[in-house]
Amino acid sequence: MNYQLTIDDYIGRWCYSKQYVRNILSSYKGKHVDVKITSLGGDLDHGLDIRQQFIDHGDVTVYLSGFVASSATVVAMGAKRVVMSKYAMFLVHKCSNFIDAWGSYNADQMQKLIDDLTANKKENDKIDVVLANMYANRCGKKVSEILDILKAGRWLSAQEAKDLGFIDEISETDGGTKINFTPELKTKFNAIGLPTLGLEPEVVNDHAPEPEKESSGLLSRIVNSIFGDTEKSPAEDNQSDSKQMKKTNHSFKALCSFLALETITPDNDGDVTLTAEQMERVSNRLAELESSVSEKDDTIKKRDEKISDLTAQVEALKKAPGDETNDIEDETGDKTDFSASAVFNDLKAIL
Repeated sequence: MNYQLTIDDYIGRWCYSKQYVRNILSSYKGKHVDVKITSLGGDLDHGLDIRQQFIDHGDVTVYLSGFVASSATVVAMGAKRVVMSKYAMFLVHKCSNFIDAWGSYNADQMQKLIDDLTANKKENDKIDVVLANMYANRCGKKVSEILDILKAGRWLSAQEAKDLGFIDEISETDGGTKINFTPELKTKFNAIGLPTLGLEPEVVNDHAPEPEKESSGLLSRIVNSIFGDTEKSPAEDNQSDSKQMKKTNHSFKALCSFLALETITPDNDGDVTLTAEQMERVSNRLAELESSVSEKDDTIKKRDEKISDLTAQVEALKKAPGDETNDIEDETGDKTDFSASAVFNDLKAIL
């Protein structure tokens, strides 16, 4: 496709600036313009200005591909129509600016820094509301809904972006390829302050490793303590129906005991139905177990802290200098008379 304008890098003064875009659009005054955008964003001032230029021009269609983030999405919101590749990813987020607060501060300087940061936060909050209104106007959503999306800062797929109203159409024939979010890209995103939520390998990479079947998390431990391990291996899937039912009944043994049931039998789809009362009992039991585990964790933490403290004391004693001692010479030869009469005579002589 022939694009009249391509924005494939930083949006701002030294790359795709508002002045540059204005010059391009002036050449197509009164004509339709196709714009391709694949950019991680840049300067919000330039992004807002270019968005308005698209609105003023009128007949602009934007095509999104690759990673489209931050100010690049702001620019796209000015187009009459937005088309997104099914392989692209879309990110809107709360605004941010660089904070340089490194150094040593006294109390007054700290307060000055706090006041400056508070004022900075208020300005950013205002900008976030402006952005939320802009996106909400395009999406037909409430501003509060858009603010939640900005706060989440999660990358959206083409379908998610369309469902939310950020784009109008998903392109199936743009010739793009599925994104492989490599560790190198993650490092780059972290370096420029962009979030990576929503770009996990299992989401955008066909060859991503499967998640581990076992979890050592608190919730997993609690659930397993009640329900047992219900995961089935491929070998178990190939067993007869009777063996599978036996396995299922065994897995729910703890739950049957807790609910005073003889057995729990899944339906043909493998689903198990519990009453509201039974679910409430399970929920209460989970809460009890979670509280119990939390208390035990606190006890273990306190014990570990005590052990660490005692260990530090022992190490400190080892390193501390010992008391001074005098050498005792075991002399042989003359024998001292320590008889009672001798001691009396010595005292008498002193007195």
